[in-house]
Order: sequence, then structure tokens, then C-alpha cells
Amino acid sequence: MTITPSPPPRDEGGQLLCQQCMKNPVPPSLGTKPRIYCSRNCRQRAYESRRTRSIVSVAVEVALSREAKSRDERSATSRDNAGATSRDVAKPQVKPANPPVPPARAAAAPLWEDSDIEVRLARYGIGADGQELNGEG
Repeated sequence: MTITPSPPPRDEGGQLLCQQCMKNPVPPSLGTKPRIYCSRNCRQRAYESRRTRSIVSVAVEVALSREAKSRDERSATSRDNAGATSRDVAKPQVKPANPPVPPARAAAAPLWEDSDIEVRLARYGIGADGQELNGEG
């Protein structure tokens, strides 16, 4: 069966009417492609209308497929009536009785071995405790 498109709308004078607003006549074409809208505004509104229709049709298809899927699942046993599976119950966390103890660190070796360190520090005005010497030395 072949569907024939309906003829474009025309006014009393025979001029083509805008396919969006159906009020204003379509201005003559400047190129080879015939115009079907009276203005850019009508062209944009037609695009938005087509886009909205396609989005709605996709949403309806998704909703119907979900409904059909849920009808199929209703015949299956309910999760509430079925026995608990390993996915439903949290696995107990097993903690070790005594965590392993890290090995003890060896004592840090001094940066240098020097018997006359106090004399050297005093030369720069620093005491053995690292504080500045006040007029001593």
C-alpha cells in the first residue's frame, strides 16, 4: 500500500502557505529548493516540533518495552519470596587475631663521628644543643 503525500496548503489566491503556521504565504524561492516556511522563526519551530515528536516517540517505546519486560518478570518468582542468595547477604569481614608486627628499626647512626664537634660548633657560635652561643667562645 502506497501512501501519497497530501498537497501543500494554499490560500484563496493559490499561493503556498507556511507549513508551520498555516497563516502566511511562503515567499518565492531564491534557488532551486522550494521554500516551505514563511520565516526563520517558523522553520525553527518546525524543527523543534519534529525533534520533540522524535524524543517523545523514543520515550514511549522505552516505556512500553519496560512494561512488557516487567509483565514477563511478574510470572517469575519474586525476589522477596526467593531464598537469600550471596548477593543479598553481606559477607562477614574476617579480621586477623593479631596483625603482624613490623620489624624493629636499627638505631640511627650519627651523621659523622667526631670527638671535637663541640669545638667546631663553638667556632661558628653554636652550642652543643644547637642553640646560638651568646658572646661565649
